[in-house]
Amino acid sequence: MASVYDRNGKWYLRYKDAYGKWRSVTCTARTKTEAKRMAGELERPAERQRLGLEPLPPEDGGGTLGELLRWWLETYIKETASSERTASAVDRHFLRSELAEIRLVQLTPGVIETYLQSRGSDIGPNSVNHLRSFLATAFTRAQRAGRWSGGNPALLVARRKVPKRLPDFLRAHEVPLVLGALPKKQLSLFAAAIYTGMRKGELAGLRKSDVDFRSGLINICRSYHRATTKGARAAAIPIATELAPYLERAVAASTSDLVFPGPDGKMMSPNSPLEEVLRRALAHAGIVEHYVHICRKKGCDYREEAPDAGLRRCPDHAYKLWPKAKVRRIRFHDLRHTAASLLIMAGANPAAVQRILRHSDPRITTEVYGHLLPGYLKAEVDRLSFGLPSNELQPVAALSSPLVTPLLQGPANDTGEGGAPCEIPDDSVAHPVGFEPTTLGFEVRCSIQLS
Repeated sequence: MASVYDRNGKWYLRYKDAYGKWRSVTCTARTKTEAKRMAGELERPAERQRLGLEPLPPEDGGGTLGELLRWWLETYIKETASSERTASAVDRHFLRSELAEIRLVQLTPGVIETYLQSRGSDIGPNSVNHLRSFLATAFTRAQRAGRWSGGNPALLVARRKVPKRLPDFLRAHEVPLVLGALPKKQLSLFAAAIYTGMRKGELAGLRKSDVDFRSGLINICRSYHRATTKGARAAAIPIATELAPYLERAVAASTSDLVFPGPDGKMMSPNSPLEEVLRRALAHAGIVEHYVHICRKKGCDYREEAPDAGLRRCPDHAYKLWPKAKVRRIRFHDLRHTAASLLIMAGANPAAVQRILRHSDPRITTEVYGHLLPGYLKAEVDRLSFGLPSNELQPVAALSSPLVTPLLQGPANDTGEGGAPCEIPDDSVAHPVGFEPTTLGFEVRCSIQLS
């Protein structure tokens, strides 16, 4: 029978493993009840393994979670486009935690759930889902490679619901304003991002040999130093007519084989402050949510929000307030959303937009990247036009429909089945043809002749 005990503020689980040996492990439980539940989850699969209902795990317990994650990163993640970001997240959230020392046979859904709950106060639900996905993928890879013969405990942990934020992107009239507010050194880079929808890594790895002005195509085949893109497939996209001068200027100004090198002439770093450049351009272009006016006097904390950057003074010191723009939340990656949304609203075929953005699934293009403005949707819904007067509502009975008119306002010579005129009581309600409201105490039968 599994048991729990408290030592130095931590709960320990004592249970009998699959080989009949008693083991004690620490856990992340906060209460005794939670610790007992986790101990039961450890004991049940071990008992099934002792009885031969499930295969026995390796005698070393399959190693620790930290060893599994390091193997997964080295074997499967090292060559992917998101290797640095994934490795950093795994190291920060798992390899540096006490979870890394837990053996795989001791890692239950309850242990994972408790740990993710403890991280939920520091990170958002989407990041929690990413952590769960890392564990689930690592176990799945280990099962397929024969490294782990047990189950996948992460799959039994529920996903968090992620609230969808309202997406933001540049409107068509805002694109010239932003391009006009950008520094000349980054102008061509941002123009390429808007007109092509290329990712930052793809722009950083774009070489002069990849741009063919004669055929009007850009060959996208790498991201940063990696010889592959995020989708792991090369593709060619057309060069927009308005983009061609920007690309020609960038190719002529570059002193290396890269189209958009960094300030030192080498490849642009993933940590390049393109977000800051974009935010400054948004502020200069007036694409802001509001302004925060801050007092210039040292030691004064007075500030106030206002919709404009007009001159204001501190009520305490009469000093001029410094207006600081709070720009809209538009990231550099949102320029890719801008390209997709503006193309769709301009009438481009969604299949063509999918090819330009190089999405494997058309739903990603239309549901994730294809944001539509209310004005565009209003124009689309206004396609439903039936010539009705807009100043007053027209009753349905007054419509000159060939089906509705004979039913509700049939001429005197229209007859029913026995040759008698159709009779509808005054207090009745008109029903579709064939509907028999017998529960109301009467029956209506009409026949309609269509010439």
